[in-house]
Amino acid sequence: MYPTQQTRLAALRDFFLSRSGDDLEQACRQLNKLEKSDAAPADAMDWETAEFAFNRLFVGPMAPEAPPYASCYLEEEPRLMGESTLEIRRIYEMAGLSSPLQGRLPDDHLGLELDAALGLTSAAATPDMEAPRALWAYFLNTHLKVWVPLFLEKARNADTSHPALDLVLDALEDWLAGQDPIPTDEKTG
Repeated sequence: MYPTQQTRLAALRDFFLSRSGDDLEQACRQLNKLEKSDAAPADAMDWETAEFAFNRLFVGPMAPEAPPYASCYLEEEPRLMGESTLEIRRIYEMAGLSSPLQGRLPDDHLGLELDAALGLTSAAATPDMEAPRALWAYFLNTHLKVWVPLFLEKARNADTSHPALDLVLDALEDWLAGQDPIPTDEKTG
């Protein structure tokens, strides 16, 4: 993965793990530099309103309109910490990764999965390393490409909207669509 793609993925991760409007702003400014988007530039955004929209869509305190947890989209009975969450934890362990927020945030949170994607794509790009490539292909094709489109649809159809969210959702969709199952050094970002 080239530096631009790594920077994009890191900014997406940082956005979904944001804890304040300042965190959202910083992640969006980074994405805004990289994306060719019709979304409003980061300088023109109201970050207090963005933080409210972010919390309404993804955090709470009321039920989020588009929860950023894979288990909410993959489980027959949508719930946190289901079997799909435990499967992701096993994938992290096989890759030698662990959640930096273990015990504070379920492992299948989108921000944590994007963090794992950074680690997996870096390992998969290592020449002569078949196991990381196979793990990345599995994680991408049977997990991320299954639930993230459902999440994007739910987020876009929610009542809450904001230009910062539009920018991020578009960037996430573009990133996912551009992923090959097995990254190689020959591909460009």
